[in-house]
Amino acid sequence: MVVGSLVLALTLAGCGAQYPALTPAIAQPNARAARNLTSFSEPLRCMDGLFAQLPRRSYLVSSSDIPDETRRVSVGADDMLINAMNQMNRRSQRYVFLDQARISGFGQLELTTTRKKGEVKPQLYIRGSISQLDSDTVDAEVGAVHSTEGSSGLTKSLYKGFRKLSVVSVDLHLVEYPSRRVVPGASVANSMVVVRRGLNGTVTGIIDSVTGGVPISVERIESQGQAVRNLIELGLIELLGKHAGVPYWQCLEAPSVDARAAERRERRHVLGREDIAQVQTQLAALGYLNAPASGTLDAATRRAISRFQADQNLVPSGEVDFDLIDRLGEKTPSSTRRALVPKPQTATPAPVTSPTAPRTPEIAPAQSPRCQDGQAQGGQECEGIYKNLYDFIKEDVGF
Repeated sequence: MVVGSLVLALTLAGCGAQYPALTPAIAQPNARAARNLTSFSEPLRCMDGLFAQLPRRSYLVSSSDIPDETRRVSVGADDMLINAMNQMNRRSQRYVFLDQARISGFGQLELTTTRKKGEVKPQLYIRGSISQLDSDTVDAEVGAVHSTEGSSGLTKSLYKGFRKLSVVSVDLHLVEYPSRRVVPGASVANSMVVVRRGLNGTVTGIIDSVTGGVPISVERIESQGQAVRNLIELGLIELLGKHAGVPYWQCLEAPSVDARAAERRERRHVLGREDIAQVQTQLAALGYLNAPASGTLDAATRRAISRFQADQNLVPSGEVDFDLIDRLGEKTPSSTRRALVPKPQTATPAPVTSPTAPRTPEIAPAQSPRCQDGQAQGGQECEGIYKNLYDFIKEDVGF
């Protein structure tokens, strides 16, 4: 048996060596490219709508580096900031990022471009850092053993589950240029809990007098880098929302902010033929498709899907997937939506008034008017995104 396995392994190795030209094809990931849709992608679009209601004015914004002061999360935080800001600029052009040569250090920004008359300079810049990473703040394990002596079938099994919680924090500040004065109240410090969970075990059994064992190992690790991206987007929404004086908390009430619920919704969804017909109906209602709903993914439907995906800043693949269905649900009238799949609703921006004279808007309160000092109307406990970090860890430690 061992000799046969060795011969098979050598044969497979020889086959792989005969076709080096296949190496680039083998190295290609099998999954399609996807747009990075975070928990705050929808709130960023909502903020764009709030800014669009303000009197026409643009602020040029730059940034110092956003370093990883913990030296344990290697991410491009600067590019994450630029990307998030541009998501809020598709219509409003309220805050435009100004990229330029610079020297950053000690929390200050120095322009190094040639000092020419009429040189473009930012009015604001953002500084900050990945300020904290507490690994394995909570480390919990639980195990179970099963044993049945002298019988056939499953005779023994050993399982051990674990859950480890870490905390990632990002601090951001909005600073005026060239005075380098931190805008009063325009500092945010947000944290996210990152979960690592898994199950290890061994199953042993007797089948026809032969004893065999199978090891089991399942592990799920949430991304610290993705947590940093979420924190930068959340911090930017708060900073610019306060500076503009808009009710930014309305955008943070969107269902997509609840990542766990969004994951459960996507896991429950099973793509079927009726989805294609529903997509065709919605595309027709939006003017992308001029054909009856056939339930067949034909060339005309693919072209219409690609156009819609491009307009919505999705990867224009022409394929029906959950992101497409979710975005169509936001854009089409309720009468054309399929009731089986709940769709998140974009928060309706409230009318915002702002004086025409240039000024730095006053800092808006960080909490929704319906939630003050941890209590909602009627004395009930608040259930918003601003949950105490200790309470979150205390609730999430159980298996």
